[in-house]
Order: sequence, then C-alpha cells, then structure tokens
Amino acid sequence: MIVFISDLHFVDGTAGEHNAPTDAFRMFLDEIRWVAERRLAKGHRVERIRIVFLGDVFDLLRTEQWFSVPVSERPWGSNAGKIEQFSNKIFDDITEKNKETFELLGGSLVDAVGFHVEPERIYVPGNHDRLCNLYPSLRKKVRQNLGIAPADKLFEHTFQDTDHGVFARHGHEYDKFNYEGGLNYRYSDYMRMPIGDPITTELVAALPWKVMQHPAVKKLDAQEKKALRQNLEEIENVRPFSAMLEWLLYRVKSNLNGKVAIEDSVAELVKDFEKLPFVKKWYAHHDTWKDWQDEADRIQAMLFLLKTFRIFASEKWLPLLNKAKEWFAKDDLLEAAPLEYAHLDSRIRYVVYGHTHTPLQAALRLVPGMPEPSAQVYLNTGTWRSLYHRCKDGLGFIGWKNLTYVTFWTKEERGLDFPSFETWTGTLKNL
Repeated sequence: MIVFISDLHFVDGTAGEHNAPTDAFRMFLDEIRWVAERRLAKGHRVERIRIVFLGDVFDLLRTEQWFSVPVSERPWGSNAGKIEQFSNKIFDDITEKNKETFELLGGSLVDAVGFHVEPERIYVPGNHDRLCNLYPSLRKKVRQNLGIAPADKLFEHTFQDTDHGVFARHGHEYDKFNYEGGLNYRYSDYMRMPIGDPITTELVAALPWKVMQHPAVKKLDAQEKKALRQNLEEIENVRPFSAMLEWLLYRVKSNLNGKVAIEDSVAELVKDFEKLPFVKKWYAHHDTWKDWQDEADRIQAMLFLLKTFRIFASEKWLPLLNKAKEWFAKDDLLEAAPLEYAHLDSRIRYVVYGHTHTPLQAALRLVPGMPEPSAQVYLNTGTWRSLYHRCKDGLGFIGWKNLTYVTFWTKEERGLDFPSFETWTGTLKNL
C-alpha cells in the first residue's frame, strides 16, 4: 500500500497563515489505517505501508524572513554560507510553527494512530523545498521531522514501484519557470536556481509586506489593515494561476482605501525585481531573438502588466491580460505525462505528479495485452492548501480548503488481477 500526498507547503507564518491543522493529518492517517484494516479483514495481505511526500512540503520561499537579510544572502544571492545558515533558521521556524504536526508525522504511527505495521515515510523534493536537498544540514532535519531513518545521502527526485505499477515525481520538471535543469534530471539539474524562486519571494510574498509599510495603509484602522493584508497574502492560492493578476485588480477595486498603496508597491517591487543580478542573468540566458514568445518574454509581459495596470483603465488593461493569460493556460504536466512511459518499466501503469495544486485523474491510453489491455493513467495529487477560484462570470473569487491523497495497491492487496488505485479529495468551505 502506497499513499501519495504533496504540496502541503508548511510555512513559518510570516507571509500568512496557510498551514493545514494537525487534526487534518490525524484524520488522514486514521483513514489510511482504517482502509488498511478493511483490506486485512477481507483476507488480503497489506504487509507494508508507505507514505510518499511528493514535494513542496517545506516552503522555504513563502516567507518574509528573507527581507531581513541582504539580497546576496537570499537563495538567488552569492553568499552560500549565509544562505544555508538562514535557510536552517526558516526551516526551524516552520517546524516550530507546526510542532504538533511534525511530532505526529515524525513519531511512531503505530503508537499514535494504531497502524498494524509502522508506515515507511519517503520524501521527494519539489521546487519550494529545493534547498532541503541542497544542504546536508536540512536533509538531516527533513528526515527527523518526517520520521525517515537517518542517512547521509541525497533524496531521490522520483519514486517508482513496479508491483504497484506507479511512477511519481513532483512535476515541476515540466514547468519552465520552476525547473532550470536539463532532460537528464541529474542532481545538478535540480539544484539550478529557477526564476520561480525569486518570483515567489520577491514579488508574491513581498507584496503584502511592502503594502503594509505604505504611508496610505498606516492611516487605515486595524480591521482594514488586517483584511487588506490577508487578501494580498492569498494571491498565490488563486486558481487558475493565470488569474493572479485579475485577483490583484479585483482587490484594488474592492479596497479603494488601499488602492494607491497596492499600485505603488507593485510598481516598486517589479522595479527592484528586475534589478536583481540573478534576474538579469536569467533574462540574458532565456531571452532569445529566435522565439519572441520564450519564457523571458512571458515573464516580461506579466511584469509589464503589473507595472502599468494603474495607468490603464480596466477596459484597456483586461484585453492585454486576457492575451497574456493564453501563455499560461496550457497544462504542461498533463502533456508530459504520456511521454514518461517511453523510459519506464513496462509494468508501470500510473504516473503521478503534484505541483499544480489541482487534483486530476486523466485516462491516457490503453496498451494491448492479454487477457485484457492495461490502462495508463495520469494522476495529480492536488494540494492541502486553500485555493481561490475565479467565478465563471469573471466578477470575483470563491475559496475553499482542500485535502487530496492517492493510494495504490498491489494485486494481492486489493484482490484484483492488476495494480489499482483510489483517490480521495475533500473540500471544506469555511473561508
């Protein structure tokens, strides 16, 4: 029995309260235990249970703490020693903020939950916790907090089990803004800094931090300040991703008292972002004359809209936004999943990714075989974060909390002639 969860995004709380509560993990573990016991009661063998944390577990990017150190000491800076030191501080603050949860996840699940066998925990890094695989000091702490046996080795970026017919990776490998490596998928490829890292911190996490320092906001009452900050802290939870700019425009319109502060802060952040040495180098590498819609052009287009949305009236601005959104609308992971099978063991039926925060089961193809063809399926593990979804009428956003996991079974565990899966997605509307 293998269970996948991903995109938990544990944070230190400085850029918003986004952590899933401990009770959610207790419920999740109780459900797994109950399902395993049900299989045993039916006479099926469940001798081994594995929980795979499929990336973006520890979010070292979505924090305001990086703004307390010089740019050279941030992950896209040059002072490696200081970066490791401060990454450890943020990691420690994340685990302290979620202390009860990590005491549960890192301890004996036989004792805490009542499993008949101790579940093995496996960690696959994503892009938001890329640094956790870079430094030995953080690798050690990851193992301690997730209950993984001590070892002095790197974490693998993929997981495969032919008995369960499953292959998994976080999936950011197919997101050009969050993976800078090549197709060989070596450790050095994963450790190359993607542009998504500074975007998350220097633009997304920095926005509420910058706005709250604006003179116009300081004149607001405490309740208005709190509401404005919380709304801006949710911008990365907007779906689809291409609607983030609409969310920003929506917040400007719905909070006229903070309008000037938001517009000024956005313009200043974009200006500072484009001055970053790393960003300049990234542009130089990615902005090619052969392709006028390359990754650099897409980033520059979005930054142009951010810089100018206070200049254009909304009726002029939205057509530009709609054009830019087309560049980000494609599901690159869904397109990549069928191509995985070319290099996989023939017994692999299921490809699993995370990263998109959108749970999905997609039928890819039927492969001829005896006595029946085998099914190839792509599954996405979604997220445990709150998400805000753009309304169909385009006039607002509605949010709810999410919890998704995917379970895989061998033939013997399920009593079938083939490896199988089941998914569970829960939503809670309390936002």
